[in-house]
Amino acid sequence: MGLAAFNVENLAHTRKEATRRQRIEAEQRRRDELRDGYAKLKDVLPVSNQKSSKVSLLERATNHIVLLEKTNQDLKARINALEQEMARLRAINEKISLGNTDLPPSAFDGKPLADPTTPPASGQVKIQRSTPERPSSAVPSDQEQL
Repeated sequence: MGLAAFNVENLAHTRKEATRRQRIEAEQRRRDELRDGYAKLKDVLPVSNQKSSKVSLLERATNHIVLLEKTNQDLKARINALEQEMARLRAINEKISLGNTDLPPSAFDGKPLADPTTPPASGQVKIQRSTPERPSSAVPSDQEQL
């Protein structure tokens, strides 16, 4: 019976050792995944001269996300304001195109049709309120009309 007891003890020891190895390997995979995650996070954050401990990396990531959220909110507010301005200008344009030359002063709300301090973006035409420099009596030549 001594041999049977030895085999049982040996089998139990082998199972414990196998379980121990599996746990060690699982822990190593977990550490590798964490290390890879921190490396990916560090790669997507703006470059910084700060120390790169895991805690400081997480703090930088949190600060960057907060900054991105605030920027996003600001841009949404700007889009909303520009959409309102577009609606106002479309209404004015519609009144002008319908020949309604008796626009009340409130149609412009005291705002210029275009901001004179900023140049128009590419593809946009700057609105001018002044008359053309060519006298109205001047008739363009045939080549100018083409």
